[in-house]
Amino acid sequence: MKRIMLVVLFALLAVAMASAQAFIPSTDVLGAHNNGGRGCAGCHAPHSGGRGNGGDLVAGSGVNTLGGAEGDYHLWGQDVSLITQETLQFGGGFGNGGAGYTVNFVAGQWTASSLPAISGIASCLSCHDGNVSKGAMMMNQSYEQQAGLLPNGNGKYAVAGALYGTTPIPTLLGNDGGTPGDYLNDHPVGPNANLNGLDYPVSLGTYGLNYTVAGTAITWTTSGKYATFVTNYGAPAVNGLVVDTTNQVPYVVCTTCHNQHQMNVYSAGKGLSAITGAATGTYATYFFVNSPYNPGAAWTPTAAPSTTQFCRQCHFGVANEAFGVTNVTTAF
Repeated sequence: MKRIMLVVLFALLAVAMASAQAFIPSTDVLGAHNNGGRGCAGCHAPHSGGRGNGGDLVAGSGVNTLGGAEGDYHLWGQDVSLITQETLQFGGGFGNGGAGYTVNFVAGQWTASSLPAISGIASCLSCHDGNVSKGAMMMNQSYEQQAGLLPNGNGKYAVAGALYGTTPIPTLLGNDGGTPGDYLNDHPVGPNANLNGLDYPVSLGTYGLNYTVAGTAITWTTSGKYATFVTNYGAPAVNGLVVDTTNQVPYVVCTTCHNQHQMNVYSAGKGLSAITGAATGTYATYFFVNSPYNPGAAWTPTAAPSTTQFCRQCHFGVANEAFGVTNVTTAF
């Protein structure tokens, strides 16, 4: 009897291990955010914040007196004062009842309520804006593209060869070759870009993704069709949605979709709730995406690309499981 139990136990362990991924990147995991050799201090100045990293990013802009721009949050080493004076319009006339998605940092900036928007949006744009925030040492081209690290197509149904063209992939969102300051072509973020805006064709709660909010903490539960999706892929980016004391519906910030500290590898289960699903181990990712995201994976009609599954975390109305398809897994 004991022998049978041991066989069953080892069989279960084998299944669990088979479901885990063990991707090991071949290049530094911080990648582009090594900041040309300055390393962590390029973003997190150990002393004096933005002034310790060389002063204000635009000559003559003056030292911000509110404190946050000079490193009071996360020792941030870039001046965020210029971007927080901007009103950013995302989405144009699409979504949110036709009103688009507006981010306005000015109203109540540096308060506890606005902190997720400051730390999760303004801090990122203090480097990635390129319009009013110009001090970051950026080439406005994807690091992986410039360094030749992007994958080729792989597998029976994948494109054989390069998946990306030679045109530089922009990294300055507010100055990407179009009209300076234009954010209409960028994914919405901020309190207006919240879970209520994803009710297509029905609410995510109808599919089985539900939440409760207590202060600034979100507790997620899954069931039904969404639970099946979590088994097939997971939902780590959903777990990166945030709330604040004023805006109690989970909303998107830059760090919902991106992990600024891991450019090429996603670690499942580290500091995340059970909504990450059955996935364990490490997975290939690109562009600092906070989920498995591998354009070069060998996908098939019954194993969807992880790049597609990533978007379906929120845009669940176009997921296989929403239509009752349960046999399509994920090509990681």
